[in-house]
Amino acid sequence: MTNETYNASEAMRRLGLSKTEFHRKVNAGQIPKITKPGSKHGVYPKRDIDALALAMNLVFDIQEKIVFSKSTPGDQVEEMDIGIRCFGSEYITPLPERIAFQQKSEFTFWSLKVEGRVVGYISTFRFPPDFLDDILTGKRIEREITTKEVLPFTRLEPFDIYIDVMAVDPRLPHHLRNLYAGIMTSRFANKILDLRDNGYLIQTLYTVTATPEGDNIVRKAGFKLMEGKSKAPGRIAYKFSLDEEGIEHMKEITRRKI
Repeated sequence: MTNETYNASEAMRRLGLSKTEFHRKVNAGQIPKITKPGSKHGVYPKRDIDALALAMNLVFDIQEKIVFSKSTPGDQVEEMDIGIRCFGSEYITPLPERIAFQQKSEFTFWSLKVEGRVVGYISTFRFPPDFLDDILTGKRIEREITTKEVLPFTRLEPFDIYIDVMAVDPRLPHHLRNLYAGIMTSRFANKILDLRDNGYLIQTLYTVTATPEGDNIVRKAGFKLMEGKSKAPGRIAYKFSLDEEGIEHMKEITRRKI
């Protein structure tokens, strides 16, 4: 090690990575490398490696303070505040209806909490096929959902689910919003796999986006565009099939480092 760089062994030790994982990240451009003229071996800027090590330690520390679980009524009050800040109050379902949805289907709302405070949430629904199609095509909108359309998840019976909302508190700094969105996506993928392992035969995940940010998230998660499905301006329908390929992709999401 010089005053400004680490060699590969020193950088691996500083980051706590195996040789295979270290070189995979180097090749992917996630770890900066410098190859000096006339040298066969690269070196790694000390300031960058130290910063990565600090960031990794912060992630491990915060992991212990994060809980992703089915929402309680108290969680839903905080979720509504996040939803109103993200989308406007006219698009947010009132608290009594939200609680009724959760009572009819316990898997409707999921919250991500950091040290007991909700920083993000996801809502998922099982609908009758006709209503699901109306949502995907834009004939109906999410604010029109009532308890009549909310069906419980049932074991040993194939069904599809609709992801209504994935939101992170917009008051948080940009880097934390990205971090929590990634954690929430990974934890949610793990919950879907757990549900399938416990006899909930979820076949397909559907969602609709209305912003470039939403498009970016669902495409990165592996959702496929449903060409010509949504007829409403500004709404784009996507699907994620939980076939063999889809399940493997979802497992990969749960294994991703934050």
